[in-house]
Order: sequence, then C-alpha cells, then structure tokens
Amino acid sequence: MRKVVKYLIVLVVFFMIPICILAHPGRLDANGCHTCRTNCAQYGLQDGQYHCHNGNSSSSSNSSSSNNSYNNVTTRKTTTTRKTTTTTKKQVYGCMDSSAINYNVDATNKDGSCQYEKTETKTEDINYDTKIKGNLKEGNKTVIEEGQKGQKEVTIKSVVDEDGNEISSEVVSEKIIKDPVDEVVEYEEEMSDSEALTILIIYVLNIILVMFYSKKNKNSKLIINYVRRIKIRIIKYIIYIIYFVYVIPVFIDVILVIIDFVKRKLKK
Repeated sequence: MRKVVKYLIVLVVFFMIPICILAHPGRLDANGCHTCRTNCAQYGLQDGQYHCHNGNSSSSSNSSSSNNSYNNVTTRKTTTTRKTTTTTKKQVYGCMDSSAINYNVDATNKDGSCQYEKTETKTEDINYDTKIKGNLKEGNKTVIEEGQKGQKEVTIKSVVDEDGNEISSEVVSEKIIKDPVDEVVEYEEEMSDSEALTILIIYVLNIILVMFYSKKNKNSKLIINYVRRIKIRIIKYIIYIIYFVYVIPVFIDVILVIIDFVKRKLKK
C-alpha cells in the first residue's frame, strides 16, 4: 500500500513540473485574469500587460497571442493619465523702457513711473559787488566806476519724469567766461541838524550884510545911477546881473539848506 501511495505522489509531481515551469506569478481576478509584473517577456507578454488564462475576452483593444500554453490569452494595457497644472503669470507693474534709469526687467505692465536723466549746459550772469570809497556814512551816492556783470557756463544734470517735469537737479560743473567788474561808489557826508542850522544862520547874516553894504556904499550908488542913464536896455540888464551875481548864489544856497532842513524834520 505504501508503495502505491509513493507511486501516486511521484506521478502527481511529474505532471505538475511542466505547469510550474510555464507558470508566472500574479493573483487572478474573478475573470481568471491578472496583470503581468515579472518575467513577462518569457511568455510573450509586455510588462504591465493585462491577460487572462481561461480564454475570456477583454475589453482592451491591444491583444496578442503567444505560442505557449496561453493560446486563448487576451491582454489589456493599462494607461496612466497625468494632470497638467496651469500656472497664471504674476502681473508686475513698473517701468518697461530700457532707456530709463529705473527700468524694471520683471515688469509686465506699464505704470508711468519711468525716469530719465537730462544734461543741460547754459550761461548765467554773475552779479558784481559794490565797493564804497572811504568810510563815509550813507548819503547822496556818487558812482565813480560802473559795475559790470560777469558770465559763467553751468552744466546741470537733472532727473525728469515721462512728462518732462523735473524731479531733482544738481550742478555738475561751472566755468567762468567773464569776470564781473565791481561797482565803486562814494557817499557825500551828511550834515547833522546843528551843522545845517549853523550854516543857515551864516547865510542869512551874509545876505543882510551884503544888502546893508550895498545901500551904504557910494560906489554902488554911482554905478546904479549910471546904469539908469543908459538907454540901451541890454547893457543895463547885463550890468545889473554882474553887480548882483555874487548875491544870487547865496540866496540859492540858503533855499537849498532850508529845504534839506525841512526834509530832515519831516522824516523824524
């Protein structure tokens, strides 16, 4: 009996060897199919190919038959779908003009903020100084030497916006083309009130003395009588002018002193 059992076991093992040799790993589903993962090329399959061992058909359009024991095998190839993620580009506002000093390479939209450098060269006047001759107080000014303005060439670098409006500026260089000539003036020394009053009194006394002397002087009377006898009026008037010529300036000076004295009082 034991020998019969041994022979049966040997026969079973003998018939199972070809099946084991042709088999490949993979659990079958309810339809008797599975996906090939290892040693697929040995059985005429591709890696990841879905196939059946019981002759059932598959819904896949890709099918192939092998020359081995899998005559009724139908394969199905699995596909993987990748999702494509679309990213929106970030909007950056700035200056997009490459010639501007604040050009932004990352800008995608203009915002009107471009700034430009501007260099300008122009001629400007140089004012002259006024020098006072002597140490006199300010009074009536007399210009001894006229002043003349000088000239200089100025280079200015500025920053402007898109509309040309100046944002900032600085002087880069200056070059003098013509030197200025200073003005030289002299002031008449002003008199004090006491000095002006003294001079006024002296002038008045002088006039009184001249008039008194003219009336008492015999020579003066003779000259006047002689002039009266002259019939030619022109000569008569000339003699009168010559006679009174030294009195007239005195009257004029007195009038000017009085006017100046009144002005001083009104200012106070």
